[in-house]
Amino acid sequence: MLQKLILPLCLICTVPSFAQVGITPAKTTENQTNTPIDYRIIGTPMPPLTVVLPADTTKTNKSTTDDTESKGRRKKKHDRDEEISMTGHAKSVITDQDLDNGANLIVMMFNPTCSHCEEQTLTFLKNSQLFKRTKLVLLANKGMRPYIPDFVRGYKTYEHPFIYVGIDSSGFNENAYMYKALPQINIYGRDRKLMKYYNGQVAIDSLAKYIE
Repeated sequence: MLQKLILPLCLICTVPSFAQVGITPAKTTENQTNTPIDYRIIGTPMPPLTVVLPADTTKTNKSTTDDTESKGRRKKKHDRDEEISMTGHAKSVITDQDLDNGANLIVMMFNPTCSHCEEQTLTFLKNSQLFKRTKLVLLANKGMRPYIPDFVRGYKTYEHPFIYVGIDSSGFNENAYMYKALPQINIYGRDRKLMKYYNGQVAIDSLAKYIE
């Protein structure tokens, strides 16, 4: 008789235990959303960077129908040589991985028709001896593409291997621009986190401590 009473009591006691476990909310990340990064804040990582370097728009890529295969190969090499001489770099597209050399990186968001941007470019060129390892990227929006070749030729940036002048192809400007004065100069450390930024022209004395 006692055994018959004990068994139902045991069953009754176990029900609340399972019920309590059942109401415990399960942890899930399915509905969680990632907080977007504000790349304008000091200490945040650099946004993705892809720079399309200019091709020499004065060169002609058309070949005549009577070109032989060997002439075609020579022509392709000639065109490639012209493009390299135009930019100073062998690649036509540069990414942040190409610029990762264990030193600070300076990105100047600019307009090639802006007088302040032109003067800032001259400041960098006049102090090119400071750039031992630091690289400088001059980054313009896609609408400025027609003006870049003349800018490169005018300032002969191809003579300075540390300078990359081109068009933003990854939304860098949209992510990093403060919507203040141009040029905007962003300085990223070796870890590619934002160390400092300037809006408008900056004296080389202020920038020199960040140039390696």
